[in-house]
Amino acid sequence: MKKAITRLTYCIGLASLIILTVSTQTLSHDEPNGRPHHIDIPANPTAVMRAFSEGKFGDDLQVQNLDAMTATTCSGGSAGIYPCSGLDLKSFMPLSDIGQTQSNDEANDIWGWTDPLTGKEYAIIGRVFGTSFVDISNPAAPVYLGQLSTHGRFGSPWRDIKVYNDHAFIVSEARRHGMQVFDLTLLRNVTAPPVAFSETALYRGFLTAHNIVINEDSGYAYGVGTDTCSGGLAMVDIASPRHPRNAGCFSADGYTHDAQCVIYSGPDTDYTDKEVCFASNEDTLTIVDVSDKANPIQISRTGYVNSAYTHQSWLTEDQRYLLLGDELDEQRLLHNTRTWILDVSNLESPVPIVHFDGRTRAIDHNQYVHGVCTFQANYRAGLSINKFDPATLSFTEEGYFDIYPANDAAYFNAAWSNYPYFDSGVVIISGIEQGLFVVKPTDAVLQACGLNNAAPTASIEAPTGTTPVVGSVVLQINATDQEDDIGDSGTLTVEWRTDDGGWSAAIYNGVTSDADLYEATWDSTGVADGPHTITARVTDSGGKSASDSREVTTNNGITAADMHVHSLIADVTTGRGGKWNADITITVFDTADDITGVHQATVNGSWSAGANGSDSCITDSGSCVITKTNISRKSLRATFTVNGISHTTLTYDTSGNDVDDSITVDNPN
Repeated sequence: MKKAITRLTYCIGLASLIILTVSTQTLSHDEPNGRPHHIDIPANPTAVMRAFSEGKFGDDLQVQNLDAMTATTCSGGSAGIYPCSGLDLKSFMPLSDIGQTQSNDEANDIWGWTDPLTGKEYAIIGRVFGTSFVDISNPAAPVYLGQLSTHGRFGSPWRDIKVYNDHAFIVSEARRHGMQVFDLTLLRNVTAPPVAFSETALYRGFLTAHNIVINEDSGYAYGVGTDTCSGGLAMVDIASPRHPRNAGCFSADGYTHDAQCVIYSGPDTDYTDKEVCFASNEDTLTIVDVSDKANPIQISRTGYVNSAYTHQSWLTEDQRYLLLGDELDEQRLLHNTRTWILDVSNLESPVPIVHFDGRTRAIDHNQYVHGVCTFQANYRAGLSINKFDPATLSFTEEGYFDIYPANDAAYFNAAWSNYPYFDSGVVIISGIEQGLFVVKPTDAVLQACGLNNAAPTASIEAPTGTTPVVGSVVLQINATDQEDDIGDSGTLTVEWRTDDGGWSAAIYNGVTSDADLYEATWDSTGVADGPHTITARVTDSGGKSASDSREVTTNNGITAADMHVHSLIADVTTGRGGKWNADITITVFDTADDITGVHQATVNGSWSAGANGSDSCITDSGSCVITKTNISRKSLRATFTVNGISHTTLTYDTSGNDVDDSITVDNPN
């Protein structure tokens, strides 16, 4: 789509005079929401910007001055003032509560991050003048932690965020913005919010971008709609988040509005394990093989009937179908919210099969597939959750939450985007003129989408811990789960261990009257006499787990013995782009005879002097291997140190080590 649009340019003189010049210029893209594309918004309020916020440049809805809300159940078709079905409101924070600095400081994109250390969940929401960070680990009582301001003097209605390796990558169409990198682990230590954060790094390989796409499986980001690469896929290596590097460009099909890039595992075996991007290129779905960043290859370019503006798409989880949204067809063709279904089982010849028209007239914007459902942010209709049935190539709306109760008209206001990938099941929605909504689908909706919600339960029933344990005993673990254990089928993964030893499986006992019982036999003569901790762990098919521990005392006349490090052996190999890898083989011996390798000993260690992080491994027949990959090419060497070894019967005696407890390896390049 090529059209002439109005560009507004602002020059601020020494006397703070503002000169507004209007020129007409042909650009490769025009966002169709009535706002001039590539508009630069000065960070200080001006009469021009007030006019912008008041709709004088076509933005027909001002920021709404709404009150914050806490948890409100969807009952009788509404949660407070918001129409809904199958989703409860957990909380709402208006823009004024998440860093809004002036009347035109609207919201835009949204993404999420789960802290791998603490399990806390965070919302990351873009605004005209910056990016807000909100702790939603208690979704009914979210905490605004602070903001990262836009880079430079300008803001923009277009800001986009994605996350990789505990860092947020933020782009904008604001002048000379570049790509901000922000270390999300800084959110752990906020004690007096809100905080004014600083960017961790800045990438200037492009200065403006409409959107950022990240393939977390490859460690590459793709700037789209940038001021480089004809607006196509501007590839960036972000394997080292603080040091992004230009990796290549695909410009053969011009401007890319959005994309999804994956390591391909779908039905087209010609491209198995290739890195493939599915790009929404204004009037086509354009599929590109980007495995070789220096030589990307266009696989196909596919249009469809009555295309108006190919905006965004997402693959089904089996990568056989692609669900595509066109941002202009609702307005131009006067039909309801339309989602196209494309068969992409042959990447060289995708086929638009059928389209599904939703419940309202609202315009679709951003959608993401999770389980068998697509979670769609459909502007004035809010969030819609639609279950896709591949057998009938149809959708069923399982739930919705409408953040703009006034109407569902085909205008570009309200829900910009959503993020549905938190383990807790909550979904966050960004309201352009409203703020941050945190909602939770009901268990019925999550089950319909194939997404587990309830965590399992775990309870050790025997031994009781009240009398000393002698010889072999039967461990009994009661394990339940709301979704997996339907029909008492024993489908849960149940494991157990003593102290810090390795995990062993417990077997479902479908014979006893207790249909939730799992059992295992423990030979207590394998541990020294004294107190020991038995731990049971239950994991459901959605990856959620629960555990229970019990302390018991053994009395078999067995005293403790020692173990030590017998050897540390290193092997180094070269990797991609000058990076390198190191394998450390640790052998642990029983001190009693100094020749017997210790089985099921847990080795814990850490890296330093050129590498960092902690690692562990469990010995098998005396040895185990710890691997460190992608060590920086700038690191001349790296050191691994054994910090401790644990075992159910043996204790670690550092004085008995046959070798030093650390080893240094050199860069092989």
